[in-house]
Amino acid sequence: MTRIAASAALAVAVFFFVGAVRADIYVSDADELAPRYANRALDDSFRLLVRDPIPVSPVATRASALHSRVHAAMLKRRHAIDPVINRIALQHAVDASLIRAVVEVESRFNTRAVSPRGAVGPMQLMPGTARQYGVTDRFSTVRNLEAGAAYLRDLLNQFGGNTALALAAYNAGPGAVVRHRNAVPPYRETMLYVPQVLAAYARYRDEVEEPAR
Repeated sequence: MTRIAASAALAVAVFFFVGAVRADIYVSDADELAPRYANRALDDSFRLLVRDPIPVSPVATRASALHSRVHAAMLKRRHAIDPVINRIALQHAVDASLIRAVVEVESRFNTRAVSPRGAVGPMQLMPGTARQYGVTDRFSTVRNLEAGAAYLRDLLNQFGGNTALALAAYNAGPGAVVRHRNAVPPYRETMLYVPQVLAAYARYRDEVEEPAR
């Protein structure tokens, strides 16, 4: 699938996404091996990848107070593990903003999170992935983040630095991405997951670049 076709697939996915994160996503292909994402055009190399289609509704307005409390709790959990994320990001050469985005979507920074499928911890490690990276205690925050970051680095390497494909592989498995000719697999969960993480990634990247403006 071409980059344009992949972008179109992500745009279709975002149209159906109804999560809490709202953000346009821009991408720069100036470095084809490491596309950059942001929630605005940082320079002339950026183009709109997906536009946030989610309208403001009365239901969303009524839920704003609850959302604020939930968001505050998530921020508190995030700040507790931010130093660990920064260290591990350097250790595995993965953008800390990308790790934060994955952790946000996977667990909302809840280090004790457990999914119905048996994934646990901030990066929702499955037993097989934990074994692959030598983790015996998936509830260890440090080991969970280290393994998740190492897995992300390996996926980025496998898919030529393509962040969207690496995220699709993190969600659906690298085999699924390969079987679909190196494209985001047409699974509903994955097609919602990828743009959701990209939106969070854009926000976290924006946090880092904001002081430089």
